[in-house]
Amino acid sequence: MKKQLLVSLLIVGVVASFMGAGTFAYFSDVETSNGNTFTATSLDLKIDDGDVNVVKFTVDNFRPGNQPKRTYKLTNVGALDGYLDLENIAVTSYENIRIDPEKDAGDITAGNPGMGKGELQDVVNLRLFIDYGNDGWISTGDNVFYNGLVKDLPSTFNLDEPINAGNDLYIVALFDWWSTPNDNLAQTDSFELDIGFELGQTTAQ
Repeated sequence: MKKQLLVSLLIVGVVASFMGAGTFAYFSDVETSNGNTFTATSLDLKIDDGDVNVVKFTVDNFRPGNQPKRTYKLTNVGALDGYLDLENIAVTSYENIRIDPEKDAGDITAGNPGMGKGELQDVVNLRLFIDYGNDGWISTGDNVFYNGLVKDLPSTFNLDEPINAGNDLYIVALFDWWSTPNDNLAQTDSFELDIGFELGQTTAQ
């Protein structure tokens, strides 16, 4: 009886040993993901299909009644949608010389002519607008985001205007020299206007 019991225990032990070995025999497969790469996209703004330092205005013999205007074509040539703001806007005024009509009008800046003394910026109005129809004039639905004297221009406009990748946006600068009582103060004067266009990935940049 004892012998028979021992044999039975031995058989059970052998079976258990085979069962344990069987837990490592299930099907399996291993695949790999190699060579993963990351490449940054692009956000690239061009003005009039160029890059930087685009001069739009060189106006001589400017006088009351004139309305010079130019259109800025802004193109997102990158692969990422962006939002447009205007940055680093600066107006530099010049007295140049002082002739008799300026003196007679009370212009007293000629004692130290030059930068920061001219009055042209005080009499010329500027309208800046997004020209959605690209017709060059203010139409229904266009966004006029500034209408005031050149001297009062802010340094930035947070437009947050979307320009999708591969698309264009048109901004028009329209100068109006309406007749004012102070026009003679501005004779021979000049001003220089700088405008920066910034395309950002998100709004409020």
